Amino acid sequence: MEKGILLLSLDFELFWGVQDGHTYDDYGSNVLGGRKAIPKLLELFDNHDVHCSWATVGMMFAESKEELYKYSPKPENRPHYDNSILSSYRVLDKIGNNEKEDKYFYGKSLIDKISEHRYQEIASHTFSHYYARETGQNINEFQSDLMAASKIARDKGYEIKTLVFPRNQSKQEYENAVLNNGFVAYRGEERDWIHKIKITIIKRMFRLMDSYINLTGSECYKKSDFKKGELHNFRGSRFLRPYNYKLRFFENLKIRRIKGQMKHAAKNGEIFHLWWHPHNIGINTEKNLNNIEEILNYYDFLKSKYGMESKNMCELAKEINEEN
Repeated sequence: MEKGILLLSLDFELFWGVQDGHTYDDYGSNVLGGRKAIPKLLELFDNHDVHCSWATVGMMFAESKEELYKYSPKPENRPHYDNSILSSYRVLDKIGNNEKEDKYFYGKSLIDKISEHRYQEIASHTFSHYYARETGQNINEFQSDLMAASKIARDKGYEIKTLVFPRNQSKQEYENAVLNNGFVAYRGEERDWIHKIKITIIKRMFRLMDSYINLTGSECYKKSDFKKGELHNFRGSRFLRPYNYKLRFFENLKIRRIKGQMKHAAKNGEIFHLWWHPHNIGINTEKNLNNIEEILNYYDFLKSKYGMESKNMCELAKEINEEN
């Protein structure tokens, strides 16, 4: 029987991922705290031999504002969202000139640090934190974004082969573009009944409940579900919600829910895909790291008892393509 797999991916975006909904005042400490948490995360991953894909916004590779403009698509090829606030390009003139001046937006030193650790994959979160389902943008603009992401990564010494769509917003035409641009896998959203709900507030309510009590099952899947040469959709199984003081009495339920999904994957030879953002653990960092360590300790137990393995997305895609 196949061995169960713990698949981890992190949406590594700094302030690029929240510029459309937050300010430095209300979320800056989360982003800066997330930066500080990364070395501690890497230490945990090292201690437990855990593999991870760091889906990185391409703009973070730039080491200066000059480089940001150099690698950005021409204005006519950038996303023209109906809601212009969504566009990362609106803040280009407002940010600092380099990482020393502006740690909210530049991240090359962190990318290099992550890559120094074994089993850590530098993946893509598009170039500009691109929203593929928002109105106004189109497939040609998305293609330009993908090419910019690959170009800046390659010039900095990285070959990106897997991708996470921002907010998990994907659709078939855009997935075809991802495959045609040399990517081998991406992380799609869950396929449970909750994600089919059209009313946002009701969907969010059930998603929150499902993080603590089992409403949707294991959300795991098998390697045999994939075929060689296709773009593999390693959809998320569980978003690791950050510690919330108001929900502190339910923390044990949250971790137990994740452990239950992991155990299902380990016993049945399936894939469990856990994900979060570094800025999610930028505040209440020690409590969040303690939760992550508890999850990784449980992975060690499942590895010992059932032979569970840890993979990043690129490794899993390569394994599937070589076996078929």
